[in-house]
Parts: sequence; C-alpha cells; structure tokens
Amino acid sequence: MEYVNDDYCDCQDGSDEPGTSACPNGSFFCINKQFKGQYISSSRVDDGICDCCDGSDEVSGHCVNNCKELGAHIAEEAKKIRREQAIGFQTRLGYVADGKAAKARRDQDIAVFAAEHEKLKQELDERKAYKEQVEGPAKEAKEAAKVEQEKIEAEKKAAEKEKTKAAAELELGRIDKDTDGVISPDELLEYGKSEDAILPYDDVTFLVEGGEIETATLVDMIQTQLLSRKTEKERVEAEEKKKEEKRAKKPKLRDIVPTPPAPVEDDEEDLWGEDGKKIEKQPVDDFDDDFYEDMDDEEDEEEDDSVAPVRNTVSYDPETQKLIDVFEEAETLYNEAKNRHDGVKRQLDDVKKLNNIDFGAEEEFFVLKGQCFEKRDEQYTYKLCPFDRSDQDGTNIGKWDSWELGADGVNHYNVMMYNKGNSCWQGPQRSTRVEIICGQENQIISASEPAKCEYAYVFATPAACTKVQDETEIHDEL
Repeated sequence: MEYVNDDYCDCQDGSDEPGTSACPNGSFFCINKQFKGQYISSSRVDDGICDCCDGSDEVSGHCVNNCKELGAHIAEEAKKIRREQAIGFQTRLGYVADGKAAKARRDQDIAVFAAEHEKLKQELDERKAYKEQVEGPAKEAKEAAKVEQEKIEAEKKAAEKEKTKAAAELELGRIDKDTDGVISPDELLEYGKSEDAILPYDDVTFLVEGGEIETATLVDMIQTQLLSRKTEKERVEAEEKKKEEKRAKKPKLRDIVPTPPAPVEDDEEDLWGEDGKKIEKQPVDDFDDDFYEDMDDEEDEEEDDSVAPVRNTVSYDPETQKLIDVFEEAETLYNEAKNRHDGVKRQLDDVKKLNNIDFGAEEEFFVLKGQCFEKRDEQYTYKLCPFDRSDQDGTNIGKWDSWELGADGVNHYNVMMYNKGNSCWQGPQRSTRVEIICGQENQIISASEPAKCEYAYVFATPAACTKVQDETEIHDEL
C-alpha cells in the first residue's frame, strides 16, 4: 500500500494513483459526500479547476465544498419526480382496473360470439344444402318455361309480321291509284300528303328522290311503321296502367281535409291600403277541389320520367311456379341466415382483433385506445392515436405496428413503433418511434424528425408510472 497515492505512477493503467495526477491515464475518485461520487481523469487533479464539488481534486482551501447544496437540489428534484410518480401511479391503478375489466368483457364476448357463430354456421350450412337441393329443379323448370315462352313469342312475332305485311300490301293498294302494279312518284307524293298516311312525308320524299321505287322496299317500310306504332301503343298503355296503379295506392291531396282558418270576428279592425282606400274583406269560401286535382296531376307528371320501359315477362304454369316459389323461399331463408352468420362473425373478428393487441402486462395502456393527442410546434401539428396511427398535419407518418423490445430482448413497454406510413418523396415510407415515459397526464412532450421520414415522439402517460421510488433509494444514491 506504500506505493498507492505516492505521487509516482507504478502501474501502467494508473490504478495505483487514484488520488494524485501522477498517471496521465489514471482516474481520480471524488467522494463528494452528501452528493454523488464520481471519477475524473487524473490529469484534471491539481490543475487549478474545481472538478469535484468537495474540492478534493485541488489543494486544500482552493475550492469551496458545495456538495451539500447540490445534494439538496437533487433531493428536491427527486422528491418532485417521486410525487409525480405517486400521482401517476395512482392513476395507473385505475387504468389497470379498467383495462382488466375490458379484457374480461372481451374474453366473455369472444366466448358468446364463438358459440353463437358455431350455431349460426350450422344453420347456414343446413339452409345452403336445402337451397342447393331445390335450386336444380326450379332452374330446369324455369329454363324449360323460358324456351317455351320464347317459342310462343317467336310464333307470335311471326304471325304479327304476316299480319302487318298483309296490312302493308293493303296500304300499297291505296297508293297504286291506277292499279297497274307500278308506283309512280306522283302517286307516292299524293299518298304522302294524306293525313292518314302510314309513311311519314319525309320517307315519301326520300323514296321519290331516290329514283326508281321498288314495291318490296315500299312494303317493308310500311310494315316497319306499323310494327313501330304497335310497339309504341303497347308501351303507352303499359305506362298508363302503371300510373293508374300508383294513383290507386297513393292518397290524394284532395282527400286530405285541411283545417279551415278561424272565422273573422266582427270587431276586427278594418284594413287600409297604401292609397288610403279601405280593403274589403273577402269571405272564406270552401276549399277549391280543382286546386288539389291540379297538384295531383302535377305529381303524376313528375313521376312520368320514372316509368320503366315495357319488358317481356315469362309466365309459368302452376307446377313450375310452385318449384320457383319453393326455391325463392329457400333462398330468402339462406340469405337471412347468412346475414345473421356474417354479422356475428364480424363482431367475433373485431373483438379478437382488439384482444390480440398488447395493451401492457396489466392491460394498463388499454385506456389510450380510441384517444388522440396533439402537439403543435413552430411548423407542424403532430397527432398520436395510440394503437392506431401517427400524423403530421394530416399526413400518415406511421400505423401501429408493435412494441419495441429492449436490448435484453424483453418488452419493457417503453417504446411504441408506428410503421408503413405515407411514402416520402423519393424516399421510404414514414415511421414514428414513440418513447413512453411516466407522467401525470397523457400528452405528447416532444415531436421531431431526427432523420428523413423518421419521426420521434416522447409521450407521457400515467400508464408508464409502474414504480414509486422511496426515500431510502434516494438517500442511497446520494
């Protein structure tokens, strides 16, 4: 021991001279009683600068010992932190209770939804099997009825075509006045001027200007006009029928009896116009039914545009219709069962998804789910929605990903990672690293962008106040 602190460097690492500056690579220990002990480089001993708060690194009397004052300040700061931790910890206990209660409810919901889902799945399978069983016969019967209907329609159209052809040839006799079998331009023009001509006058002049008039062409044109008129007539009749059905179902305004105005009292004051003449009071007549008739007609006119075009519908024989009704009922029951099944499955999936989120060892962070917190700096407004996303002025700078493990590979629940945000211009997707610290309130303490498209938050929350430091630990440090 006689070689220790003898102001001569005996060891290469300088460990024999912790209290002198003899070794340039050595260390000097400041005891700093009532504060914190510390090591300084031996080269800083006896250099005229007070590095130790107790002044032990310089000659006696050169430095003032202010360790007591520094220790008192640190102790006061420690007490403040301890008080904040205590308040935060009490809040955290409430968070833990709420989180665990919510977790219990989710577990219960999962059990209920899972049982209901299994029951509805079995029902859905049965409905599906029955639907498929009755679908085949109904489909075959409908197809057969459709083929038969198309055959009937084709025959009907062929007969109609022959009928209109005969009418067209008859109309051709009206045009051929001299019955020589040749239609002259004069005969055609004269026919086109008649009010009951089937061919429009424009078509007549077109044929005349075309030169030679083919009888077959003329017959085809007349036949086309007749078919067109018949189709239009059927369409108008269908529209009128549909409007009549609507009128029958809809209450008329004229059927609604309004409340008449109160009778005018005899002692009511006279009214005078701006010209100084007395305004005669008009008697209250009965309500005019024509007014409501007109309004009803106007409403009907407004609905005209919504009338659907005429469509050919297939009519089925009683046996086929019965098969179709059975299938449609089976399909309705299947769809209803599927809607119930899918609704419960969505609820089950949603609860499972929420239950898979790690809200802390004691569910203490659950209360943050569904909340958002903002921090405004000189340029941007930052927003953090825990377990959801992070924003910068509305730009997504990260979606909730996971907790970051510590260097020891353990999740200490002190760093959140939000990844796969919007891509930067010619850069990577934005991401946010959130450091979690203890605080009395939930708030973003700071927000920055230390690297391009990489953001860093410090977020304070009572959920992170896991331990209250007691007095003995504070004194041990000092």
